[in-house]
Amino acid sequence: MSLECGSKIILVGNLYDTARQRKNTHTEGTWDSNAHQHQDAHNNNKLGLAQKQLLYCRVGIGYHLQILPNGNIGGVHEPTEYCWLKVFSMQWGVVGIKGLKSNLYLCMSSAGIAWGSHFMAECLFREDMEEDHYTTYASASHPGLYLALSHNGQAKRGNTVQKENPCAHFLPRLQT
Repeated sequence: MSLECGSKIILVGNLYDTARQRKNTHTEGTWDSNAHQHQDAHNNNKLGLAQKQLLYCRVGIGYHLQILPNGNIGGVHEPTEYCWLKVFSMQWGVVGIKGLKSNLYLCMSSAGIAWGSHFMAECLFREDMEEDHYTTYASASHPGLYLALSHNGQAKRGNTVQKENPCAHFLPRLQT
């Protein structure tokens, strides 16, 4: 915005913005940096990068997802070596989840049963960040079936869960 006063032009908008930028540069820079780090971590899977991480489910008092060597899926309060997962992108918004110790992929059948297996089409999940900033994983092969843990840490059948249910809400926890 500018005002013309005789032969002088005053750029009011630019002066205000410049003063505001000088005043808040440090705090805005810190906030921007943190926001970018969070967004970068969330987008890594969207861009094809894989990360070693835990998936924390908020159900009950909280469980970490694990893939056991016998193919069983469940949750434990304290992370074990079977809880460390590699979540990797197959295409935009579609990920695979591999247990690093068990070397098995998380899969879901058409009946909504989760199990660990060698890689196949049923091992792909649609990853979505919900309004509450938790992540849900829906079967890419069988839409409407969600990965979830029960209040006692057992894998729930995906066809009994809605994406709004806390048992289907996971929080990725990266290795630091």
